[in-house]
Parts: sequence; structure tokens; C-alpha cells
Amino acid sequence: MQLMVSTDIALRALIYLGGKRNVATIQEVADATGASKTHLMKVVMALVAANFLISERGRNGGVRLGLEPNEIIIGSVIKLMETNISMVVCMKPGATVTCCPLLPKCKLVNVLQQAQAAFFDTLNQKTLADIL
Repeated sequence: MQLMVSTDIALRALIYLGGKRNVATIQEVADATGASKTHLMKVVMALVAANFLISERGRNGGVRLGLEPNEIIIGSVIKLMETNISMVVCMKPGATVTCCPLLPKCKLVNVLQQAQAAFFDTLNQKTLADIL
């Protein structure tokens, strides 16, 4: 499984802002994380909407953490940013036997669901504070 670029940028931005601990401009975060300003702005909008970040307007505005680092759960950030966490087609919501002829009897989907649950169990035990 590979995370989307947006997820990677979100995690890098949170790490940068967690280390800075005060307001930073979008350009500053983009430069520090190697992300494009345009892509970062879209990511920041999602992080602000989920209260992971706070956006401050004005001349000295920018973004900063909206929660303490120990309150930002890595698994929650990934679930927010990933629009499709299905590992295979048959794991998607509403999947039917038309997506795979083996689906009615196939046990692979159960194994992959267990693996994915273990993946998120691990990520849900870690906070931004753990990786700063």
C-alpha cells in the first residue's frame, strides 16, 4: 500500500509545524517540506477543516497546530487524507461479485482487512509528539 502524495505532505507539514510551535506562512512550510505551494494549500485546507491546524489571517498570518502534538493521532491524519484506503477492488464499499468472480468464496479479502486493521491499530497508537 502506498500513501497519496497529499498524505505525505500533510504529515510533513504537521512535523514541521510541530517542531516550530508557532505560526508559519504557507510558503515557509512549502519550502521547508519540499511541497508545492498549490498542493500544500489544498492539504492545509483539509487539515484546518479537521482542526489539526489553525489558519490565521492578516499580515502576520499563516498556519499553526490546532492541537497539541500529543493529541494529533497519526492514524487519524492518514484516514482524513486518504480518499480510498481499500487495498483491492473487492474491499471498496459496495463491492459486488461483479468486481471479482472469486468474491463469494475468496478468503483473501478477510486477510487483507485484518492486515489493514493492524496497520491502523499501529498508527492509532502514535501521535505527532511521538515522531517529533
